[in-house]
Amino acid sequence: MLALFLSLLLNPANFVPAQDPHPVNHLIHETSPYLLQHAHNPVDWYPWGKEALELAQKQQRPIFLSIGYSACHWCHVMEHESFENPEIAAFMNAHFLCIKVDREERPDLDDIYMGAVQRLTGSGGWPMSVWLTPDLKPFYGGTYFPPTSRYGRPGFLEVLTNLEGAWQNRREEIITAADSLTEALELKFADVSESAGLLSLAALNQAEEDWVAAIRTSFDKTDGGFGGAPKFPGAEKIRFLLAAAQRHPGTEAGRHAKEMALFTLRKMASGGMYDRLGGGFARYSVDGQWLIPHFEKMLYDQGTLIPAYLEAWQLSGDAFFARVARQSCDYLLREMQAPGGAFFSSTDADSEGEEGKFFAWTPEELKEVLGEERANFAAALYGVTPEGNFEHGKSALRAAMSAADAATAVGIAGDANALEESVRADLYAARLLRIPPATDDKILTAWNGLAIDALALAGRILGEERYTTAAAQAADFLLANLRTEDGHWLRAWRANKAQHSGVLEDHAYLCRAFVTLFSSTGERRWLDAAEQIGTRMLADFWNEQNGIFFDTDGRDPLLLQRLQQPWDGAIPAPNAVALESLLKLHALTQKDSWLTPGQRGSKAIYPLLQRSPTGFCTSLRVYRWAVVEPAVAVVIGTGAAASLNGWRQALNAAEFFDAVPVLLPAATAESTLSIFHSRVAVDGEATLYYCVGQSCQLPRTKP
Repeated sequence: MLALFLSLLLNPANFVPAQDPHPVNHLIHETSPYLLQHAHNPVDWYPWGKEALELAQKQQRPIFLSIGYSACHWCHVMEHESFENPEIAAFMNAHFLCIKVDREERPDLDDIYMGAVQRLTGSGGWPMSVWLTPDLKPFYGGTYFPPTSRYGRPGFLEVLTNLEGAWQNRREEIITAADSLTEALELKFADVSESAGLLSLAALNQAEEDWVAAIRTSFDKTDGGFGGAPKFPGAEKIRFLLAAAQRHPGTEAGRHAKEMALFTLRKMASGGMYDRLGGGFARYSVDGQWLIPHFEKMLYDQGTLIPAYLEAWQLSGDAFFARVARQSCDYLLREMQAPGGAFFSSTDADSEGEEGKFFAWTPEELKEVLGEERANFAAALYGVTPEGNFEHGKSALRAAMSAADAATAVGIAGDANALEESVRADLYAARLLRIPPATDDKILTAWNGLAIDALALAGRILGEERYTTAAAQAADFLLANLRTEDGHWLRAWRANKAQHSGVLEDHAYLCRAFVTLFSSTGERRWLDAAEQIGTRMLADFWNEQNGIFFDTDGRDPLLLQRLQQPWDGAIPAPNAVALESLLKLHALTQKDSWLTPGQRGSKAIYPLLQRSPTGFCTSLRVYRWAVVEPAVAVVIGTGAAASLNGWRQALNAAEFFDAVPVLLPAATAESTLSIFHSRVAVDGEATLYYCVGQSCQLPRTKP
């Protein structure tokens, strides 16, 4: 098969003369910002759907499928170089049925065809370029192609013409190779052994120590993180390490876990990947030192990193981690919350056609805003130099030194921390006057689920009611706009239109978010919503035979395959988050309908954890809750939210780490929920009711 793919590049065909570009193409009626960016390309793009696929079948033309997303820098580059080129567009229109997909709207398609590209090339990324037979089977692919050969990559027009020639002259070979590749993409998991059991607690403790050791083999002791450049946050690795540190205090594994997690989080937030002025994290660092980010900011990174920083603060008590979490939550509320309460998807890396222009600074720009003395302080504080650390003599801001050291370095007396805050505020205000990167303002159910979970967690742990309120507003928006009358969830919303069937990650992340909202508010409606979505998740995605959730609900006849992918990627494994949700629902309700699949799924995933623990870190963290039922820590207040504050802080202690907390401002005598039934604030003080299953301790009024 490899010989065929290589030979496709050796049979040039005649170019088609350039044609006048279309004023608009078939994307013009879409709502995705990414698709609309391409609606005026001369390429006759179609959205994925019945019309395009039937046309490919009728004409027996190969499909060129291009998948990307709005904040993708190289997607913009390829559009400008190739998709806006009349000659290239004319050739594409004449010989291929061209389909454009927003990967954020259709992760199911992205996952299928990214698997093909990775198998063909050994790597993946976006923009993804893949060629399919009319029956949707992939036969050639890659990522970014320059218009002509350079960077060691073949030119896009060269690839197109060679593939077109091969389709005309060697079609049977292509179809045979596509069949073979499609078959190879199907992963099959063994059925759950009915005789298999969960680990004993002693065996689990040893396994968790072994998993910490496995992660340690790739730990960067100099700069934190795991592996080399480009360096990604790895939030799920960090959250498992934080959990291991809480679960194994006083052990070598616990010490290593704590060191790796806290060191990585501190280094990450001290580099340029963290937005020092506005809060929030960029998607990854192009270097191994967290210095220069790829400047796009994704909602899902905030939704996974905020919990990690909150848990780091719980473990360490270091206000640094709480400050990063709080600033990142503030960023979401200030810059990413839509008028209806939900959260936008991302912001671009580019502004004015230049990557990072909005975020980077020169010493002269600092002086224009701050004056010479304060600018010198800011330059020392943030590492801004005349030569710069980025492009065009500009610098990505980093924590070059502490505020006190920066003030001393430039000879400024007084309160250095107050000076830092005033400088930060002034630079942020000045940055708002710049032309900002584009915002992808579509609402995604899954990514909002991550943000809701993070904000509800922050509201409870930090005692910031506004975060919990924002989480509830977003959840209400989703309930009102992305759920159909018959209870099915949709994936994306924009321009008053919801569309695309929800996939597993939409259901799993949202189910967990509703559980967290219930924990933070005690409002029964959030538990009811979590149970409803849990029921839907089991009905539509659960595979009882092998104990692993499907990624899709099986209703779409246009999907080539129905995948199961229980490992972590850039976002937590939906399979693991689904299991987490089921096990927490059981702890709260004591219903076996949640426990049975939760434990069965944990049994199914365990062999994979043992073979490749670093690829399943969300599952590593969650597995314990199948072995040891989480305690439920219900706090009943005296009527005001402030009455919960003492216990709110006390619940940050290690003894409560694996418990499911529920904070209820006042007793509800009419509640039929067993965890609230007949429970009141004792002697006029907020009271803790701590239970594991049906076994409860005496009520406690003193934290």
